[in-house]
This record gives sequence, structure tokens and C-alpha cells, in this order.
Amino acid sequence: MKYAVFICGGMAGRPMPDYNNITSLSVAEKECIDVLAKFSEIGLVRTSAFAENPSSEKVLFSLLGYNEKKYKGGAFFPLFEMGVIPDKEDIIFRCSLVNLSSDEVYEEKTMLSCRSEYMLEYEFDCIFDEISENLSNDVFEFVKGRNKDIFLIWKKGEEYAGDFSPPEMALSDCIKEYLPKGDFVQPLYDIMKKSSEILEDYSSNALWIWGNSSIPETESFESLFGLKGSVISDVDFARGLGRFAGMEVLSVKDGIVRNIFDEFVKGQDIVFVYTDDMYRMSMKGDFDGKAEKISEFDREILKPVVQQLKESGEDFGIMLVSDIAVPAYLERSVSDPVPYMIYKSNSKKKGGFSSFDENTAANSDNYIEKPHELISRFISRHG
Repeated sequence: MKYAVFICGGMAGRPMPDYNNITSLSVAEKECIDVLAKFSEIGLVRTSAFAENPSSEKVLFSLLGYNEKKYKGGAFFPLFEMGVIPDKEDIIFRCSLVNLSSDEVYEEKTMLSCRSEYMLEYEFDCIFDEISENLSNDVFEFVKGRNKDIFLIWKKGEEYAGDFSPPEMALSDCIKEYLPKGDFVQPLYDIMKKSSEILEDYSSNALWIWGNSSIPETESFESLFGLKGSVISDVDFARGLGRFAGMEVLSVKDGIVRNIFDEFVKGQDIVFVYTDDMYRMSMKGDFDGKAEKISEFDREILKPVVQQLKESGEDFGIMLVSDIAVPAYLERSVSDPVPYMIYKSNSKKKGGFSSFDENTAANSDNYIEKPHELISRFISRHG
């Protein structure tokens, strides 16, 4: 049996109240998905706790089969992908470049924007150099990531230093209520405040520290499940997690369909594919664009994979799941349970579903409370 797992970032949403209660998933043209749905187990899985702004990184950790209780934050994995390995006693933070209002004292400033992906590479390099030269020391080290990411390593830091809010939570609001809180946050608060002084002339004029993490204690995927696995993704977190789990890691740019079959030919048992293009459309508020990305996935990836697996003559399983729900009309993630679909080629039992979307999943009798249990359900003989 060969297994292919497709984790589609932000695929799930919520019915639009003023738009006939539809979702991008329900209106997308997805012929292959809906054909498989007729012979699949469909249900809901609670991938995130009741958080206001759930993390897709924690969800991906659990969807690969790791107990979410062992999750210690996601900032470590992109560093691991880059070959930067902090000590076990170190604490790693994400740092976002944000734009704060300029007139008020620091605590009274308003978060005007928190997205820097459209910043020119030259300006980002200048900002990083300013931060590194003025804020680094023997205890705090800044690391430049890919895609204009910045990480902060607190050497031998406090694992439970305090509470850190992602910058999106403070958007269009006074930052005072969202600043770090806890017994050991003062040096980090000082860095954030100082950054607003040294970056005042840039388009992103402050550094926002959040997403504290440390190195988790986990086994390899093969040790846990007895299967040799691969990860196909261009998302640094997913790639770093795959490497940390002892899996082969490949790029989307090399061709998802080809890579899946190359891995199976090499003897791999299970391939995880993680993409975030649907998430990106959701965060831009592009409902129709998200629906088109779902259709592209169905037409250009899932359909040829299913066709080639059928032609191979070997039994196979397909699992499709969203990591988190990101309604396009909200432009942020929510903690709703998300739909999943499990198809096994050796099962001819009809599931009673004519399509796969949030509504059919909610109307099924299948509900999984612990997301790390979904992969065991998928690879078990009884589905």
C-alpha cells in the first residue's frame, strides 16, 4: 500500500453570511475530489484548539502524527531547514517587521501593518543589518531567514518566559495589550522598544517578537509508524519539520506529481505534500482566487496522481485535509474543525457523499478530536 497525504494550507473556510452561505471549497470545480468522495470516509478533525489565531505550524506538526503536547513552537524548524542548529537550552523566537504609528510613546502606538513580504530585498537587508549591529549581543543572536524572515536566538533563555502575541492580533489596535507579558520578558520588550528607535526611517519601523519555541523531543516518523516518508513542500517550516522527522524533503518546484512517483519508486511508503497557495489567497481576501487554487490542485495534481496510482496496479490511499480554516472574508485563521477525506483503493464501500466540503464533513458522523490520531486512522488497515 502506498500513501499520499495532501495537506492544503487554508483550504477550509466558513460559509459567507451574505453570499448564500457558500465557501471556496464548496463552489470550486473539483471533479476528482468529488469522485473520490463517493467512496471515502469524510469527517471533521479539530486541528487547532479554541485559539483566536491558530497556528498552521502546530497543526502540521500534529498532522504528521506527533502529539501536539510535545510541540514547543515552530520557529525552530525553519532554522533546522537552513542548517542552523541551536543548543537544546536555547529559545528561538520569530520576529516580524511591523509598521507602528510614529507620534505616541511606544506603549501607545498603533499597529498599522504587519506584513513585509512586499518589501524590497535591499531595504530588508538594510533593516536586518541595523537590527543585528545594534541589538545583538552575547545572549541574543539574530538570524536572517528566507523570504524576509528574522529569527532571534536567546541563548540559554527561559523556556516559559511569558506570553507573546502574534502581530496580526494587534493590527489596527493599540499595541499596549499585546506586548509581551510575563516574569522574564523585560529584555525582549527592551529589544522591541529599542528597534522602534533605530528603524524609525524605514517603511517597517519596528520589530515584533513572538512565536517562542525550543527543540522538541520526538522520534523519527519511521520509528513511530514503521513507514519511510517524504515531504514535498516549499514552505520552510514544513521542510524543516520533515527533515527533523527523518524524512526525505523535496521541492514543489521540481514537480509534485513527478516527485511523488519518484519517491514511491525509490521505496518510500508515504508522501506528504504541503502547499500554502490557498492560505495566501484567503489572507488576501480573494474568495474566487482561493476557489481557483482548489480547482487547480484537483485538476493538475490530484487527478494525475490518482490516475498513475491506479495504473500502477498497487493498492493506495489518498488523504486530503486542510490544516486550518481561513475564511477569505475574514482574512485570518479561525479555530473551526476542518474537513478531511480518506480514500482507499481497496475499499469499494460507498461513503454516501456526493462531494467534499465543509458542509458534507459537518453532516457526517466522523469527528476526530486529537489531530495526531488522523494519520494512524489513515494508515490502519481498517481505515
